[in-house]
Amino acid sequence: MMPASKMDSRVVLTGALCMVSACVSVDALSPDHKPATPQPVEVMQQFCYRPAPIVDELTLSEEKSLYRVYDVSLQAGLDEFDDDSPITFEYYEQIDKELSPVVLLLPILNGQKHIMRPFATHFAGNGYATIIVDTVQRKTLLDDLINPEPAIRQTVIRHRRVIDWVESRAELDASKLAVFGASLGGFRAMFLAAFDERVSVVSPALVGGSLPDVLVSSNERRIKEAVDGVKAELSLDDEQVLRYLEQNIKTDTLSVAPHLNADRVLMVLAKFDKAVPYDSQVLLREAIGYPEAVTLPTGHITAAAYLFYLRSRVLKFFDRKLAEENAGGTASITANSCETWVSDR
Repeated sequence: MMPASKMDSRVVLTGALCMVSACVSVDALSPDHKPATPQPVEVMQQFCYRPAPIVDELTLSEEKSLYRVYDVSLQAGLDEFDDDSPITFEYYEQIDKELSPVVLLLPILNGQKHIMRPFATHFAGNGYATIIVDTVQRKTLLDDLINPEPAIRQTVIRHRRVIDWVESRAELDASKLAVFGASLGGFRAMFLAAFDERVSVVSPALVGGSLPDVLVSSNERRIKEAVDGVKAELSLDDEQVLRYLEQNIKTDTLSVAPHLNADRVLMVLAKFDKAVPYDSQVLLREAIGYPEAVTLPTGHITAAAYLFYLRSRVLKFFDRKLAEENAGGTASITANSCETWVSDR
């Protein structure tokens, strides 16, 4: 029989979890959602590239009973960009499994991978090969805001190269590819899902639109400092910096939202978020077509209190969607648009 102290602690924990989940709002996919419209070819072609041969290096860092963890360095092979540095990531390889579905995890600002590791271990413990992409800021956020479009394009294409790597691995099932990201990683997850037809399902957390509005209204310290830096460097006031970002950010969350298949999306919102204002999160969900959504009764940082609930909810969504046959992916893209781009260059 279980000792009373252990039984009491489990009762308390169970009660706490029940209280936590009871505060969460869960919304189903709208039955009236409209089919996604295809991404305009001229927009899609901004995210095309010539795939280079896969050249990588794997270093075993840890071994568990169900999976091994490797540090991976992948040559980017993107000579047309000013950053051709290696793409690095942690790879959780399934042991004794011939073909594994895959989850890509995209971290928050400055690539703090430790925040994603509880998700990685949970997914890996449930049969998924898991990748945490190292997204450390290689330029300053100020540089990226002054010239945002190349930064967005480069990031998406570097993440597409990680999918190229997935396709090169015999043990990975690239036809079952899920993506999860939070905060900055959530924005990146959404862009990747919109511009790569190989993404099967996506869960962007704590994202909103429009991106210029989110940037100028965010209370996140590093974003505020970068926006203030843009104003100082370009001699702009508050209204002018918003106009500047609106003119220079062509790839916005609201502009790509109608080209995402809403039935392949699970959004995570936070009711009292000030870093990515809640109204902007609701606006983005509307623009996608009211996909499934989990709304937490938290702010941006305090959403971490729901980590264990959230990773379980996201895993169940991935399991359910990846089990569907012939369901397609997240992106609505005109066929052969990148092949046409390559032939024209």
